[in-house]
Amino acid sequence: MAELNFKAIEEKWQKRWLEEKIFEPNIKDKPKEKKFFITVAFPYLSGHLHVGHARTYTIPDVIARFKRMQGYNVLFPMGWHITGSPIVGIAERIKNRDPHTIWIYRDVYKVPEDVLWTFEDPINIVKYFMKAAKETFIRAGFSVDWSREFHTTSLFPPFSKFIEWQFYKLKEKGYIVKGSHRVRWDPVVGTPLGDHDLVDGEDVPILDYVIIKFELKENGETVYLPAATLRPETVYGVTNMWINPEATYVKAKVKRGDKVETWIVSKEAAYKLSFQDREIEVVEEFKGEKLVGKYVRNPVTGDEVIILPAEFVDPDNATGIVMSVPAHAPFDHVALEDLKKETEILLKYDIDPRVVEEITYISLIKLEGYGEFPAVEEVQKLGIKSQKDREKLEQATKTIYKAEYHKGIFKIPPYEGKPVQEVKELVAKDMMEKGIAEIMYEFADKNVISRFGNRAVIKIIHDQWFIDYGNPEWKEKAREALKRMKIYPETRRAQFEAVIDWLDKKACARKVGLGTPLPWDPDWVIESLSDSTIYMAYYTISRHINKLREEGKLDPEKLTPEFFDYIFLEEFSEEKEKELEKKTGIPAEIIHEMKEEFEYWYPLDWRCSAKDLIPNHLTFFIFNHVAIFPEKHWPKGIAVNGFGTLEGQKMSKSKGNVLNFIDAIEENGADVVRLYIMSLAEHDSDFDWRRKEVGKLRRQVERFYELISQFAEYETKPVELKAIDKWLLHRLNRAIVETTKALEEFRTRTAVQWAFYSIMNDLRWYMRRTEGRDDDAKRFVLRTLADVWVRLMAPFTPHICEELWEKLGGEGFVSLAKWPEPVEEWWNEEVEAEEEFIKSLIEDIKEIIEVAKIENPKRAYIYTAEEWKWRVVEVVAEKKDFKSAMAELMKDPEIRKHGKEVAKIVQKLIKDRAFDVKRIDEEKALREAKEFIEKELNIEIIINPEEDKGGKKKQSMPLKPAVYVE
Repeated sequence: MAELNFKAIEEKWQKRWLEEKIFEPNIKDKPKEKKFFITVAFPYLSGHLHVGHARTYTIPDVIARFKRMQGYNVLFPMGWHITGSPIVGIAERIKNRDPHTIWIYRDVYKVPEDVLWTFEDPINIVKYFMKAAKETFIRAGFSVDWSREFHTTSLFPPFSKFIEWQFYKLKEKGYIVKGSHRVRWDPVVGTPLGDHDLVDGEDVPILDYVIIKFELKENGETVYLPAATLRPETVYGVTNMWINPEATYVKAKVKRGDKVETWIVSKEAAYKLSFQDREIEVVEEFKGEKLVGKYVRNPVTGDEVIILPAEFVDPDNATGIVMSVPAHAPFDHVALEDLKKETEILLKYDIDPRVVEEITYISLIKLEGYGEFPAVEEVQKLGIKSQKDREKLEQATKTIYKAEYHKGIFKIPPYEGKPVQEVKELVAKDMMEKGIAEIMYEFADKNVISRFGNRAVIKIIHDQWFIDYGNPEWKEKAREALKRMKIYPETRRAQFEAVIDWLDKKACARKVGLGTPLPWDPDWVIESLSDSTIYMAYYTISRHINKLREEGKLDPEKLTPEFFDYIFLEEFSEEKEKELEKKTGIPAEIIHEMKEEFEYWYPLDWRCSAKDLIPNHLTFFIFNHVAIFPEKHWPKGIAVNGFGTLEGQKMSKSKGNVLNFIDAIEENGADVVRLYIMSLAEHDSDFDWRRKEVGKLRRQVERFYELISQFAEYETKPVELKAIDKWLLHRLNRAIVETTKALEEFRTRTAVQWAFYSIMNDLRWYMRRTEGRDDDAKRFVLRTLADVWVRLMAPFTPHICEELWEKLGGEGFVSLAKWPEPVEEWWNEEVEAEEEFIKSLIEDIKEIIEVAKIENPKRAYIYTAEEWKWRVVEVVAEKKDFKSAMAELMKDPEIRKHGKEVAKIVQKLIKDRAFDVKRIDEEKALREAKEFIEKELNIEIIINPEEDKGGKKKQSMPLKPAVYVE
């Protein structure tokens, strides 16, 4: 057969779907009980979509197609997300001719050079990638209702008005507040950074370091060295301080409120602290070595402790000054032990080595299973020799910190006898009240980079607008909604619960970027994770809005909160519709239809997205719905999917390691790409794109096309079927049931296994079993299979299934055809058991020949189980334990004759848990398949001969005949 022209087939059906608008549902067609509304996180358009994104968008399309074929009125809409600062940042970098950005857009995204230079204007970036994304989705065969398409920001005024309404509602309910809060901040552009504004580090947490001000007396002046710690309670056990002698430190005047102090911190820390409500004036800059050997006073204990050199101190982490608590910190203990061996370093700084030798450890915490100094014991236990054993040191630190925090009891007054968890908070609070400690915010990892290409800092901003996700009543409503929702996979529910618990105030607006101006404070623009939480409701009315816009009959400025209140929150009212007609210029009957659409489609049935959006978008989606809509309109389900890698490597556009979705379609065909992605993983598991494997799948899809094309030529007329024909129809029933069950639960990989691979394998076996046959029964079965198989595969490979449906003479589009249901008379467990019996026997004989190294085998003698053994199996299946099974069996005089043998069989069956055995007539099955087995193995088969060859007969068991090969 000539190579299949996927592209021609795809274009043909995409054109027909669009022309006939088959994916634009009408609410009049079916009752509300038969509606199905599914959405997916609309793509952020700063570049082309890659094959990792393809998974996120293909899953809901497969489900939408499946439900449509099940007879549901399906709405699967799409919009485009262009809010935020990333697109503005890209435009800026292109304007400045940043070589890396130009390489990404010209070479990775293949943007023509004449178009690329227009990207200096962010609007052109948006237009280009919006057009490209829509083309990609159409080429992928997504069954989207394009009549509802829109994009975010003030560039699309009707949606902007909807977002204004949403924010007025949140503010009315007290969920939007103004205040001070720590945020990720781009120090170059001067804007807060949401998760979507980062290239790297969106999962990096912000740590609250307690910085304790150790005192250094210099020429009568008190200078503070603020040591940063996450364990403030250990201040009672400080034996020395650590400074990096090679790092640059600064002496600076630090003003906070009316208070001015002199601090010494690393140069990097001074920069970071300047964003955290402190005015920093650098007085002097010097190397850390200048401080080594000096003594500082512990502000809590009054102890004088020496400053020692340590290259492990990172000046770019917190203050660059570390307090040493060797009794409870493995790193500190090992660093001191190393320093004792390196006397030349100490002498270099005029430190008497005896000072370090005589450092006395201070035991603070009683911990079960450990002595005075848990850190020392853990280091010894793990065999740590020096600071070079970094991995083991990390492990020791984690073990000790966790154990002391959860189980430790503090030993030092005034906190003696209290749990460490409690003491940690009390000590920090006490020190801060006395003014000897403050808080410094720091990232847990340095690599937090904005989409502008700048390294982020943490800034405390004032007069910032926040959504207050910390509001306890609101949290309770979100928890209630989550309880009612289906979550796929269910294992992710705990993560949603945790996010609801820890979510707090979230900056919801900024001063730069594209977006909707905050209606009551238009200098601020609503950010991208805040304008994308309830837009699913907007989809329900967007078809009407778009039509009014096209006809020039819409003035977006007249879409007031009153209009949206009526559509989304109030009861139907003819009077209100007439009143709104006067105010908006929209005919009352259109307003009525909009409200009807919303009431029909809501609540949303399913929200789909990748797992990285659980800590933000997907949880915000729950919060915002419960804040604004009545309970009857709360969402019903969330399905989470995993990520994609490319040839085993993480996809990254900055490294050029991406495969654009459109390029994958161009190279392999949309149906192959769809099927490949759906077959590799399900739910939140990740998949790996491997080009070689895609090529293999393409050949299998071509084979599928050839087979159905061949079967389409057969006629179907009811005839007498043989056992193997019945077996194939039974297996087809099984594939229908299992595919349906899997798709109902968004288990796409399992669904593909049943709908494609299982049927393909069963068909191969059937063709082997019926080789040489070409009768009406075989043709009927294959033609019947073709009709079912094409419909089962239609959600995954819609284009070639439309083409094949046409060949089969199917009515209309396969996309709208009835989803297959199992046929009652096709079920035949017995024939399936017989076929499994034959398959298993063939494999057993092959194994015997191979293991026994029998050359040129001539014949195989097959001995089926005697009747009494079947009886044993059936009793064991019923009783399921040795004692009661034996008691029942020994009642039978025939079975009692085989006493010891019976006991052995019962023991083995119970051990193997062989409780699900289907009785078949083994001899009948063997005689019917005798010719086939002989052909497969190229030997003679002799069934139940009188002669007991090799004494094998007694080894026979139900469904496991004894075999002797010669």
